[in-house]
Amino acid sequence: PATVVYPPVDTEFYRPDATTPEPFALIVSALVPYKRIDLAIEACHLAHLPLKIVGDGPERAALERHAAGRAEFLGRLSNEDVRQMYRRASVVLLPGEEDFGIVPLEAQACGRPVVALNRGGAVETVRSGETGVLVDELSVDAFADGIRRALDTRFESGAIRAHAEHFGRERFGDELEA
Repeated sequence: PATVVYPPVDTEFYRPDATTPEPFALIVSALVPYKRIDLAIEACHLAHLPLKIVGDGPERAALERHAAGRAEFLGRLSNEDVRQMYRRASVVLLPGEEDFGIVPLEAQACGRPVVALNRGGAVETVRSGETGVLVDELSVDAFADGIRRALDTRFESGAIRAHAEHFGRERFGDELEA
């Protein structure tokens, strides 16, 4: 039988503080087609929620044209600045399918809920209704609905953080050793 050992998230570095979340969605990602940043831009517009995008990549110019001012592109940021963006965001988005995806766990370690496609690694890292919202359909309308549901839900940041701690470095070391 196979044993899955999930990659670790640095829960010592990524942790909540007293920052009050602000009304915006956040994406932290390489700007490449399969990440589906275009879909997130449209979904946030439909949900009437500003979107901030951290990251860079070959699709940046095309995405900026597509966004036409409906999203703020922040480029690459330091780890400290990324952590602060997680803390400030109302919700973190993962619109593309990832094999695992460390971003949802970094966000959750900071106590922030995640809206993600209900496929791939997000199925294992996001608990719908508890640490975020899983969206079944890869569409603008479905993601906009998932964003609205996340904003309307009173998530407990401590419970979100506790879930992320299950993916911490100590667990990773123990499982790898076992």
